[in-house]
Amino acid sequence: MKFTLIRRISFSSPETGLVSKIVAKEFESDIPPQVGYEYEDSAWGRNDHPKVESVVINTESGICTVELEYLKAGNADAVAQFFKTTLQHPGWKDWLQR
Repeated sequence: MKFTLIRRISFSSPETGLVSKIVAKEFESDIPPQVGYEYEDSAWGRNDHPKVESVVINTESGICTVELEYLKAGNADAVAQFFKTTLQHPGWKDWLQR
């Protein structure tokens, strides 16, 4: 089954408001995505194993989007750094530029 993994990288404070970026990766697996399942990837740290929060299947197109737990950054600059680092890993792209 083919699907798109997406993960939000965000930070929020009264001073900066919400700063958020979304990364995406096309994925293929014999096992269909399930809420609660963990996806390990070289883009995430050693102890960061994000779980699936939601699975959305468009009934008209059949496109499946799997949203992983969001990555909470320590500050607004960290959002940009995590985003840039993730895009350097194979297959990851800017979700908004697809």
